[in-house]
Amino acid sequence: MQAEIYSIVRAIEHLEKAYVRGLAPNEEYQRSCQQLLNQYKTLQNGLRDKCPDVRHFAHEHGLDCPLAEERISTGVPATALFSSGEASTGKEALTCFKASECFITLSDALKLNLTANDEIMPLVRDLQASIVAIPNLPALTGLDRIAGWLVTLNSMRASDHLTEEQCRQLALDVEQAYNSMKVWLQEKTS
Repeated sequence: MQAEIYSIVRAIEHLEKAYVRGLAPNEEYQRSCQQLLNQYKTLQNGLRDKCPDVRHFAHEHGLDCPLAEERISTGVPATALFSSGEASTGKEALTCFKASECFITLSDALKLNLTANDEIMPLVRDLQASIVAIPNLPALTGLDRIAGWLVTLNSMRASDHLTEEQCRQLALDVEQAYNSMKVWLQEKTS
């Protein structure tokens, strides 16, 4: 199983290099990257003692793969973290609406005291994906914290629960990011 992890880390490194060079189309990159990340996470859960984190594993096995280490640490493809700015202005209203839905859904989940990682992480992942889909979105206060939460949740097991303190901080970060986006939209339309 360690050999499988080794090969997955190498494959992610090659995929990341191809994406950075523009050799992998966004859709194909995202699909392949997500599959490799899922495979890595599955194997890592089975080898938690021998593979606590990718940076330790890479160092221990002499791997030089900084792009794969970063991608595995975040747990999502680069297309889910960084906006491509490719959407047309006609779709801007729809992407903003979808992001608002995701903000509200995550806020409601936290108010309902959902704390398990496997309940919260998909909502944070959807929110992050909807944020980066908004064309020409500037770096607004709090949006970077959503990506940070995705990294935090990715490092947790599915059955792990957020502490009360973490839930409160996540709720505050979501509210701050939502308000920043709302102010940006109001300024943009006035």
